[in-house]
Amino acid sequence: SDAPPAPVQATPITGVSSARSSQDPLTWQGELLARLEKFKRYPAAAQADHEEGVPTVTFSMDRRGHVLSVRLRNSSGHALLDQEAVSLPTRADPLPPPPDDIRGDPVTLSVPVEFYLNKDRR
Repeated sequence: SDAPPAPVQATPITGVSSARSSQDPLTWQGELLARLEKFKRYPAAAQADHEEGVPTVTFSMDRRGHVLSVRLRNSSGHALLDQEAVSLPTRADPLPPPPDDIRGDPVTLSVPVEFYLNKDRR
């Protein structure tokens, strides 16, 4: 029962300038999301129970891309999906280092992690 991978989407990063640079914040954000997607797992028991949802995690990372902390910001309503979302940033460590345009040390982001069995439900 292979379910299609669920996309990981980030909320907009505040404080990002619109100026383009060699390390474009939008390109970095795309690389970050691709890295998270690569390491995401849809828990088999959650798939078997037809559990779907979008937990949101907030995590902090240092300027080198190492995850410092992760917490559940919003629950999906399903413990297995929430647990997977919380473990995801640490499993994907190291993440792409933020460009100079992104302020903060550490850098803190909130990311919704989508778990859908059927792509049409998104």
